[in-house]
Amino acid sequence: MVADEETRQSLLALIQTTYDALSTPGSDVASLFGAADIAIAGSGQGELWAGPEEVVGAATVVASWGFRWTAETTTVWRRGEVAWAQILGSVHVVRDGGDEVVPYRTTGVFGLEATGWRWLYWGGSEPQDPARV
Repeated sequence: MVADEETRQSLLALIQTTYDALSTPGSDVASLFGAADIAIAGSGQGELWAGPEEVVGAATVVASWGFRWTAETTTVWRRGEVAWAQILGSVHVVRDGGDEVVPYRTTGVFGLEATGWRWLYWGGSEPQDPARV
C-alpha cells in the first residue's frame, strides 16, 4: 500500500538528509545507519555490509569521496511499522579527470522506532543499457 502523506514526507526528509550526508565528507553517517540490524548491498561486486559498525564504516568512506547524491523520484510504501522506498536518482561523480552523472537506484527499507524512521536496508544499483540479466 502506498504510504500515507505523513510517512511519505518523513521518509523523503530522511532520504534527503541521508543523500546530503553521503555527499559531504566528514558528515555524521552514524546517526543515519546505526540500527542494530542494518544491512547494505551496494552496486559493486562484494559491496555487502551488515551491522552498524560495517555499514557506518562503508558510508563514511562513500561520504569521503564528495560525490553528489541526488534523489529525483521517490515512491514510498508502508505496512505497519515497516516502510520501503524506491529511490530513482543519480550520483555526480568527479574523479581521475572525469566528470559524469551516473544513474543510481536505491531500494530503502525503514523501521519505525520511538524516535522516528530509521534505515534498515539499502540496496543500490546502477542501471545498465543493455541489461545483462
